Amino acid sequence: MRDENPVLKKIRSALDGKSETHIGRKKHRSKCMLLIGVVLLLLMFTLALCVGPNGFINPVEAYSSLFSAIGKSGEGMTSTEVTVYSSRAPRAVAAIAVGLGLSVAGAAYQAVIRNPLVDPYIMGVSSGAGTFAVATIAYGFTFFGLISAHSPYLTAIASIIGGLLAFFATMLLAQRAGSTTNAYVLSGVVVGLVFGAAQTIMIIFAGNAVSNAMLWLFGSFAQISRTETICILVPSVILSILIMTRSKELNLILLGEGQARQMGLNVKRFNALMLIFASVLASFCVAFVGIIGFVGLVIPHLCRMLFGGDHRIILPASIAFGGAIMIGADLLARMIMPGLELPVGAITTLIGVPVFAYLLFMRGKIYNG
Repeated sequence: MRDENPVLKKIRSALDGKSETHIGRKKHRSKCMLLIGVVLLLLMFTLALCVGPNGFINPVEAYSSLFSAIGKSGEGMTSTEVTVYSSRAPRAVAAIAVGLGLSVAGAAYQAVIRNPLVDPYIMGVSSGAGTFAVATIAYGFTFFGLISAHSPYLTAIASIIGGLLAFFATMLLAQRAGSTTNAYVLSGVVVGLVFGAAQTIMIIFAGNAVSNAMLWLFGSFAQISRTETICILVPSVILSILIMTRSKELNLILLGEGQARQMGLNVKRFNALMLIFASVLASFCVAFVGIIGFVGLVIPHLCRMLFGGDHRIILPASIAFGGAIMIGADLLARMIMPGLELPVGAITTLIGVPVFAYLLFMRGKIYNG
């Protein structure tokens, strides 16, 4: 039998990682999976530029139109440039920002609270944001005149404030209850129920404004503008980077608070800081596009099962896979029923429930938390 070509042999060895130790093979596999996530994100972004209700644009023309429109600063654009630059690109970038933000926030919550079922919903952030958003949409609430009623960012500002108020209420209850893992979860559930009840009452009496309120609550990228995209992207990237710089400390927290203290970490201060970062991040993500569920829960789970428990890998992977899945959900929302755009939040839930069930039943026994 003829020997294999040396070049092909090296390539095969690099892909398989067979020449490495067990730890080396694990790191190699993680790098390959992370690369797959990045490639998937780029492919989904390209697909978002090319596909839409008003027709298909080939990838070369889509990117050419995008760069051409950027060079023109959005002035004197052709119809294709308008479609790509003003409609599809902002939606795709906003979807990436929201996907990565919710995924990183969920990963941070789960690490600090040491509970794999925690996400912005459980912490009450989404419920608080939704309640204050409904108050502004349906009733014109302006925080007693502190915010202009004509401000285009009234709903976004209100949802951010509502999300943070709900988070601090959860923190206060949890600390009074002993700051245990169960205390955080139960406090978040209680706060979420209170805000959810207020939200339901307001919707019942919302009258003609109920449809706009419900559209926001289910999440949508339909009305996103370039300015709003920047308002989501910048905080999401900055806060995600800040959380990623503390990946080693997040790993320490998973070993237990006692061991983390022995390693010199101020656990109480670190936990509070990470929870604040995660809550502000989640609040910005829902501020402009509404509540989008399951991403902050499922993506960190998926990444832990693929890569293990090292947050130095989990957080970058959450960014790649979270952004890709969110773009995919937005594409489905636009394309499933031509002429009718479905809520993105409903799509992510429909995708997330079976995926989460599969991960739970098929991989739950080897999940290492």
